[in-house]
Amino acid sequence: MSNSNTNNGGDFEVSNYLVTEGVNPKKIDPIQQGMDLSLLSKAEEKQQNRPSIPKGMGSPKIRKAVSSLRLSNPFRGI
Repeated sequence: MSNSNTNNGGDFEVSNYLVTEGVNPKKIDPIQQGMDLSLLSKAEEKQQNRPSIPKGMGSPKIRKAVSSLRLSNPFRGI
């Protein structure tokens, strides 16, 4: 894919837009693959370690603390 294409007589730069192109996985550098895999592994670990407090569940103290941290809009009608 070239960096500029003609569409209805107008030129536009492809680099200004988010464009996905097909990639051959065999051509990806093994070092880059290892770095990406380690980043994904860290993200999965963080996701598993997040506290899971379902909305509306838990002890009344936790609900009170969470609701007190919630931002409210003073300009909203009652």
